[in-house]
Amino acid sequence: MTKHIDAKFKTAVVHGRRTYIGNVRQPSSSSGTNYPDRMLKSQVNKFDIFPDKMGSIDVTINDGESIVKLEAYADRILQFKEKTMYIINVSESLDFLEDTHENKGCSFRYHVTKTDFGVAWFNAFGVYFYDGQKVVNLLEKKGERLINEADWETFITDSGDTDMSEAHIGYIPKKRQLLIKNENKDVFIYD
Repeated sequence: MTKHIDAKFKTAVVHGRRTYIGNVRQPSSSSGTNYPDRMLKSQVNKFDIFPDKMGSIDVTINDGESIVKLEAYADRILQFKEKTMYIINVSESLDFLEDTHENKGCSFRYHVTKTDFGVAWFNAFGVYFYDGQKVVNLLEKKGERLINEADWETFITDSGDTDMSEAHIGYIPKKRQLLIKNENKDVFIYD
């Protein structure tokens, strides 16, 4: 028997006539229960209904990481946790974990942006891009770093912004450019 059909959440994405939500709080008898590493999906065409007995997608639970951001591209949901990024295939009736990328998570939801040809994001280790098939580090070309690790770390955590809370990523569709801004308003442009 379904007791609740609602949930609070910190991130959401709509894909395939469903809403996927992450880092949820579900009602219980007297108070809510937090599930920082749980993802729920709505029923088809019922974008705001999340029955408590169905639609749960637990990729990796109790790993000490919370879901920060969900993004969708090419029948995949990209689930960003603080240190790890998971690719979940949602093309069939059964959702399944397709790939795991250690050290490719992100700290804040505004460290991820969707483009017309994939999803881009950054963290302390690099700038990454998912094109529907593979994840690449945009700071490398043919296995060689374009920007050395020390320069990137200095740029992204400059002026004491060690948690990167002041850094942002954006996308300019007309120019097909990625912009990454740090706390000092210095910008890296990738095109």
